[in-house]
Amino acid sequence: MDPYTTFQVPSGDRPKYTGKKLVMLSPGASMKNIDEEAKEAALRLAPSGAYRKHEEDYLKAFEEGDGIVFEKFGVAVINANNDEQIKSLVYARSSFQYEEPERYLYALDGPKSRNFAQVLWQLLCRLFGRKSDPPVPGPSPDPVDPLPVFENNDEAYWGLHALAALDNTYTGKGVKLAVLDTGMYQAHPDFAGRNVVSKSFIPGEPVEDTNGHGTHCAGIAVGGRRGGTGARYGAASEADLYVAKVLSNEGVGSDSGILAGMEWAVNEGCKVISMSLGASVEENTRYSSIYNELAGKAMDMGTLIIAAAGNDSRRRQGLIRPVNHPANCPNILAVGALDRRSQVADFSCGGLNADGGLVDIAGPGVEIFSSWKLPQEYAILSGTSMATPFVAGVAAQFLEAFPEITARELWDKLLAQARPVPLPSRDVGIGLVQSPQEVLEPS
Repeated sequence: MDPYTTFQVPSGDRPKYTGKKLVMLSPGASMKNIDEEAKEAALRLAPSGAYRKHEEDYLKAFEEGDGIVFEKFGVAVINANNDEQIKSLVYARSSFQYEEPERYLYALDGPKSRNFAQVLWQLLCRLFGRKSDPPVPGPSPDPVDPLPVFENNDEAYWGLHALAALDNTYTGKGVKLAVLDTGMYQAHPDFAGRNVVSKSFIPGEPVEDTNGHGTHCAGIAVGGRRGGTGARYGAASEADLYVAKVLSNEGVGSDSGILAGMEWAVNEGCKVISMSLGASVEENTRYSSIYNELAGKAMDMGTLIIAAAGNDSRRRQGLIRPVNHPANCPNILAVGALDRRSQVADFSCGGLNADGGLVDIAGPGVEIFSSWKLPQEYAILSGTSMATPFVAGVAAQFLEAFPEITARELWDKLLAQARPVPLPSRDVGIGLVQSPQEVLEPS
């Protein structure tokens, strides 16, 4: 595979819904009451805690039972597709509040054709000494104040220079960071000797990443230096990595697997969860109330959830699409993508939906070097998927610098220290994420 290639799940007729239901449980509802009321509706629901130590049984709960209850978040996934049965559960039982359809989610990357053309042009420019970008269709953007152009060098790849990560000594040491994705190429030489904990939530598939997307995102978040050259590419090179395989080797998952991975990460004590996954939404679509509630609960328990804004836009064609699910939830930090010239990526989704769905912050997301699956071991990809683990890695740096801060305080610090970018907040949020500086004092 060419290292400049970008993976993307074909978007044509992607299914949106699995046929299952997510159900929000009433605050304080006991498992005993939940079980009794579910039985009255002829449903058998398994508590997630009963399967925490046995992966095979845990996965069977999704496939063979009527559903599973994620006790920590107060959310159930109901396998039954009988509408009357669901209504009798939600509208006639005190332990069940409301329901939403379960969605499919996908690994998020920029479109392959766009990135290949862009890289080919830049290669020709380097060969013939041309410095200008190719002309683009449509009106020219309004002029903005010049910003630095970030470059790769022998010390680090451009994304880390954009973060100002080399201006401090923070590496995320001692911080538990979870990457929920397609798994991890566990034998990657750059991770030898690192503390990596993993678990698969995809039936029939081990954590081993035959896709590459998860390995790439993990490398951006917590990778170290490239073997052979020593150039740095990971933001938090000493953080403890927790890998939850919630997307299949084809890059496809569902809400139930995502929830399982999130609950596992919180139970493991992870303070940051990075999710480079999502599902497209339409304009004027409300965010998932269930995801928003559980993300708020996660923050109350000390875990910040960071997710990719999505890659549905085609800005050079005048098309900007709304932030994807679940990043469009107000309690999830949504990340847009910038290129090395601090311009918004052509594919990066925008904050179009007034009721939630904002871009909160931006990270490097175009032509990003990171780890990859065997035998290649490295690749250069583009997408809000790449921007998201940069933000997660910086979050781990902040937690190393300020170990006592809460998840909500961590959110505030990420925004407060971001570098302003003269672009609409709709596209880049508060600005470009920045590593903590040594001179910072706890607020």
